[in-house]
Amino acid sequence: MASVNMRFAEVTKSSTPEVLKRLLGAEYLVPVVLDSTAFTSGVCAAGTAIDEDGKVAETDGTTGLSNAVGILLNDVYVENPNGSLVKAFAVINSANTTATAADKTALPLLMFE
Repeated sequence: MASVNMRFAEVTKSSTPEVLKRLLGAEYLVPVVLDSTAFTSGVCAAGTAIDEDGKVAETDGTTGLSNAVGILLNDVYVENPNGSLVKAFAVINSANTTATAADKTALPLLMFE
């Protein structure tokens, strides 16, 4: 019988916050593959504003506009960079997101409470 060596790393992370404040049943979700720069300590947290390239959204210093296209629904780990973005028709729990005022302005079809 062959021996199997398994490697793992333990990462402590609080439980995933609920990004949706209430379910409306019409939330518009789209798949996203996150860029490697989106991860901190191997995870991109739920509630992060994401741009069209799968990177963490940024605000332009000149115009003050964000390039956000959606809010990450669940935590995504670097081992499997596939996630879901909430793009429209949803009520987002502001306490559980890192979205800035510029991100919120860039996402007019989302309601933040």
